[in-house]
Parts: sequence; structure tokens; C-alpha cells
Amino acid sequence: MIKILLTLIVAGAALVCIVILGGVLGLAGRLFKSGGARAQTERDEAGSAQELFRELERLEQRVESLETIIISGRRGDEGKSA
Repeated sequence: MIKILLTLIVAGAALVCIVILGGVLGLAGRLFKSGGARAQTERDEAGSAQELFRELERLEQRVESLETIIISGRRGDEGKSA
């Protein structure tokens, strides 16, 4: 009777360990899978931010060019009226 009880306790403990191990491995798999998707999303966002920054730099250069054209045009007008 004690041998059967001991066998059932050991089998139950082994079953509990297998269930816990399966849960831990399943959770680890989800974390790694979602981490990969999250990393890809962050790379995409970083690429978008870099592209936005490059476009803003180009816009700044265009504004500076327009300012130069406007200022030189005004200087030309002042010289004609004098």
C-alpha cells in the first residue's frame, strides 16, 4: 500500500513538473515571438523618423534658398529706386 501511494506521489509530482515546464516554455516562446515583431516595428518607426528628419532638412534648405532669393530681390529693388 505504501509503495502504491509513493508511486502515485512521484507520478503526480512528475506530472506537475511537466505541466509547469510546458507552461514556462510556452510563455518563453510567446515572449521571443512578440519580441521579434516588436523589434521590427521599432526598426520601421526608426526608419520613418530618419526619413522625416531628412525631409525636414531638405525643406530647411529650400526655405533658406527662398529667403536668399527674396533678400537679394529686395536689394535689387532698392538699388533701382535710388
